[in-house]
Amino acid sequence: MTKPNSTYRPQALSRRSLLRTSAAAAGGLAFGLPSVARAAGTSTLIVSMAGDMPSLDPMVRFTANSWRVSPNLYNGLTRFDADGTVQPDLATSWEADAETQSWTFTLREGVLFHDGEAFTSADVKATFDKMLDPETSAPYRAEMGPITSVDAPDELTVIFHLSAPFADLPSTLATSTAKIISARGIADFENITVKPYGTGPFRLVSFTPNDRLELEANPDYFDGRPELDRILIRLLPDTTAQITALRNKEVDAIADLDGSTAIDLASYEGVEVQEVPGGNFNNLVLLADRPPFSDNRVREALKLCIDREALADVLTESAGVVANDHPVSEVYRYFDADLPMRTPDLEKAKALLVEAGYPDGFEHKIVVGANPPAREKLAVLVQAMAQQIGINFTIEKMDNSRFLSTVWNKGTESYVGNYVTRPTADLILTKLYHAELGIDEGRWATPESNAILEEARATTDEAKRSELYAQFQEMAKNDGPFIISAFYNNLAANNDYVIGFPVHRIGLDMPLAKVTLADGAPSRG
Repeated sequence: MTKPNSTYRPQALSRRSLLRTSAAAAGGLAFGLPSVARAAGTSTLIVSMAGDMPSLDPMVRFTANSWRVSPNLYNGLTRFDADGTVQPDLATSWEADAETQSWTFTLREGVLFHDGEAFTSADVKATFDKMLDPETSAPYRAEMGPITSVDAPDELTVIFHLSAPFADLPSTLATSTAKIISARGIADFENITVKPYGTGPFRLVSFTPNDRLELEANPDYFDGRPELDRILIRLLPDTTAQITALRNKEVDAIADLDGSTAIDLASYEGVEVQEVPGGNFNNLVLLADRPPFSDNRVREALKLCIDREALADVLTESAGVVANDHPVSEVYRYFDADLPMRTPDLEKAKALLVEAGYPDGFEHKIVVGANPPAREKLAVLVQAMAQQIGINFTIEKMDNSRFLSTVWNKGTESYVGNYVTRPTADLILTKLYHAELGIDEGRWATPESNAILEEARATTDEAKRSELYAQFQEMAKNDGPFIISAFYNNLAANNDYVIGFPVHRIGLDMPLAKVTLADGAPSRG
């Protein structure tokens, strides 16, 4: 497990040191490696994923697996490289006005959609007009930023108009939910779940929801034809099935792993496990607008009884880093590496409970959704540690659909949340803490905290932004409504004949255009 206030370097791990990590390889190999010899026959990569994938719609009906595959079918105006740096994609350049309230993007010439039609600014405008339409109910619309409208003054120029200054627009437009759909696709939006209208490096061959997706190389791709001829995505039911399929070379890669599975796979000859730092986390939500956690002394007491090293080690299976009760991990640009890590202090915790009027502790309920299992694991670990200071938690587990409809962000009960890495520190902070622009999940926001986030997202002065985000991270750590004890590293596995399988620090994108197969790969006709 790497430490959060140090520079991450790839290293060999086994329970602590078995994973063959490669932040540089997983990132660098995905972009620009020379070709290697292909196996005889059609070069086909088969990737296994767990969970569901009911749709290919990048705007409304999607899951984590939909996010992973979207960069193979679609492009955005911008994209992230493996290190989380924004790069040109369908846009070649961009600039903002002095207030960062209007952004102009220059588009790439000569791009074709999969149906052979030319990509123009009209497609960008149609995509964002659809996303901005309240009737579309695009769930991640707010995370694009305060966009009010998009103009297309000519075929290769688009202008985004914003309701407030926003310096991160190029980053938010790199997300999986900002992919550009052709104007014809927008007109045929009823079928977008199974019939993509994209410009991506691969074209759709077939799609069976929640089962499999078959893609073929796009010979007209603007960045060059992909190395692979064909991709098959298989949705397998469980970890055992995935491991068996990988070892038997029935699949070539597993897109996402937990720590224990990664440790298991790293012991197999011919299997490579990739690990890079990430920003995924679970948060125990302590509602700050009602007793007992309306008193920050109680929140701090609970934070002080947490052994973060032990908790993070168990939660991440040694494939993660310790967190400091705020959601900004080291993968974000404005992570404050100088903020001291909180350490356990049971005597101080007990004293704080006495001051707050709870000398004998109290009982409290935590609700957890059934998936991912880390939700319940976090609750059980906190339950055991909190008993040391007289806080007795009971845990109620429920299926995810009921949890999401009756508990999550309803402001009624403490629970364990689950979040993936966002494109920028602003997006995760604004989502969790801002009263109007986000969900204020812990019911904690104040005019002061809102003002810090609003100022930080508006300025392009890097020093000022760093100062403001550091101030907010300290405030969230010391006074905030969450227990956040660990960040999960991003993990994937592949057989060693797969070259350049991508594992990114930011987001869930799984771009496969630069992946190659070495000699020794199965021959598939």
